Amino acid sequence: MKGVTLKLLGKGEGEPRLLAPGPTVAEWLERLAPGVEPIGGARAIQAGWDALREADGQPFIGGDVSVTVERTNALVAVDIDYRPLPGRRASPQDRLEANRRGLVRAAQTIRLRSLGGLVAIDLVGGGQDGNAILKAAKAAFGTDPSIAYGPVNRFGVLMIALPWRFRPLAERLYRHPWVHSYWPQRAAVEVTRRLRHALLSDTTTARVTARCPQAVAELAAPLVARLGPRAHLKADDTLRTSEHVIEAE
Repeated sequence: MKGVTLKLLGKGEGEPRLLAPGPTVAEWLERLAPGVEPIGGARAIQAGWDALREADGQPFIGGDVSVTVERTNALVAVDIDYRPLPGRRASPQDRLEANRRGLVRAAQTIRLRSLGGLVAIDLVGGGQDGNAILKAAKAAFGTDPSIAYGPVNRFGVLMIALPWRFRPLAERLYRHPWVHSYWPQRAAVEVTRRLRHALLSDTTTARVTARCPQAVAELAAPLVARLGPRAHLKADDTLRTSEHVIEAE
């Protein structure tokens, strides 16, 4: 990620202070999904798991188009693939429609992961109709003036520059980029989330215990303590680092 850019608005006065409170979670959700009623509790946790599975995978859209989104140090790489139905040869219109659908899925995935910066999109087929692709990209990513759209180059790659508005989802979930691959810390976050989901799903059980390896339990203990007296942890080194068991007692 590039460094921060600062702009001088005027001479400062007094001590540093908050000029206006930031948006609440509810206000951010309203901006991201206008008119949609937010959900909470166990349903919200489950929706988060479902969304992460969708974002991490390579879902086929209608059985013939797949989209892969990968973040690198330099940019976000998007690959749109098209697999024509058996016995059918892809026409230029078929490829254009595949790219339209792929761009929509790419935009959804990038928003879900809270990514920004330079985005390189490898489109389906060569000899693209640049105007049609640009129109489809703006329909998918939006017409925010802070978004910069480049032309489709001779390699069939569309370049887009998106503003960074949020900390990336993986970093928010796991606190730091390296934690994503650091299994004990990642497992501690996940076992706490699973335990909270169990508590919210069954409010009649007096005690819910999560069993996990000792190294994970030590890291998860302060997180679990915030869940209340019904939540408990038990170390079990017969389990692997990424494994855990939730038990209602």
